[in-house]
Amino acid sequence: MERIVIIGNSGSGKTYLAQRLGDHFGYPIVHLDKLFWEPGGFNNKRPKELVYAEIATLVQGKNWVVEGVFGELAQEFLVNADQLIWLDLDPESCLNSLRQRCAESSTQLDMQSAAENFQKLLTWAAAYWQRDDLRSYRGHAHLLEEFKGKKVHLQTRRAVNQYIDSLIPYAKHSLQEFDE
Repeated sequence: MERIVIIGNSGSGKTYLAQRLGDHFGYPIVHLDKLFWEPGGFNNKRPKELVYAEIATLVQGKNWVVEGVFGELAQEFLVNADQLIWLDLDPESCLNSLRQRCAESSTQLDMQSAAENFQKLLTWAAAYWQRDDLRSYRGHAHLLEEFKGKKVHLQTRRAVNQYIDSLIPYAKHSLQEFDE
């Protein structure tokens, strides 16, 4: 397990799991949000040619943990990945997690923008099961189905913790975020 891709809805725990795996194995972590968006918030997309040029370099790395909702970007890493993990948590778990971390939106230029962007994120995350693109439930299910390497499909926070425990004995979990 040297090249891992983690997909799932916003608020599913992708960053948490990526951090745990990256820390344990000493692998660099690639956050697809940071590739997709310009710094300073979620208002400006980076130019596609820059995003894909950076991916072309990163994907050649010996090992990495990639995490994000952007299936079209994750797909670029899957060509070289040996493991795909789908965090397929229920809608309420994802939305509750987003509400708990809404303070992240405060990196915006002003509080009104932060509040508006956070509401857009909640709406977008709630539509995960209705959308039909590579950033949706159907899109992520398709990526898992087509992937030829090791597949892990986790549907509860408890399952995520058990998966971490199976790889990292005696792991201490963030009780606030990952206990059911």
